Amino acid sequence: MRIAAVVVAWNGGEALERCIASVRGQGIFRLVIVDNASRTAERERLQRLYGDLPEFELLLLPANVGFAAGANLGFRSALEAGAEAVLLATQDVTLEPDALATLAAALRREGAGVAGPLVLDQRDGRELSRGERLVPELICLPRRWLRYRRSDTTPYEVSGLMGCILLLDADLLRQTGGFEPAFFAYYEEVDLCLRARRLGRRLVCVPAARATHDGMRGFLAGFTPLAAELKARNLVFLMRRHGSLLAWVTFVPTYIALLLASSALYALRGRGDVLRALWRGARAGWTGAPPAEAA
Repeated sequence: MRIAAVVVAWNGGEALERCIASVRGQGIFRLVIVDNASRTAERERLQRLYGDLPEFELLLLPANVGFAAGANLGFRSALEAGAEAVLLATQDVTLEPDALATLAAALRREGAGVAGPLVLDQRDGRELSRGERLVPELICLPRRWLRYRRSDTTPYEVSGLMGCILLLDADLLRQTGGFEPAFFAYYEEVDLCLRARRLGRRLVCVPAARATHDGMRGFLAGFTPLAAELKARNLVFLMRRHGSLLAWVTFVPTYIALLLASSALYALRGRGDVLRALWRGARAGWTGAPPAEAA
């Protein structure tokens, strides 16, 4: 199987270098780095490190188009180069040796559209995800409450996968067009998983493949204003695309409770900028407007 990799970057620094080194050693034939308008020094460093390597392609974007649109540009380049599957990684992920070969074998054997590994926290080694239960009615609950808890290492079907590291079948990418760019960042992988399942494509978690991730942040953790705005906005945007009447009945009170709890916490922390961003994002979600921070 000819596999290309796509890494979407923004001022990634040493973390990005570690990610690229771990992906490069997995037997890929092409690695596309999509840089979302990083600082000049960072772009010069990328050019110096990877610009002359024949298996690399650097897409240095003039503006930050967001993770979703940036990934789509990488997907397009990989497919045009003849990829049969595309490994997508965020800059804060590292793959353990042979993880991609294990994922690829499961993707082929299971006839799946998407495969994902067991994801561990890069800081303390705790388990972050071995597959996600995507239930629109419960989308506002902490994701750790809904995750699969198994001890075996054989691949199994799941309803969703953590978006920091995914192996995507080329035909699925052509069927779906990749991510919905309007998400900009956050929940675009949830949307893609739901669309893949609607098309009858299977999603599998492959626990024998392992990756580490540094960057997991929930609503009550250390948000930046942009992250707060996008997450508050995109939860509603996701429901506008996929929510049934029952899902909306459950979503509205849990969403409001989530916003109020987060707002109270950030107010106590003296983070008025994050507090304002949360409600700005909520307003954008209900009105259908793009997030102001990303516009």
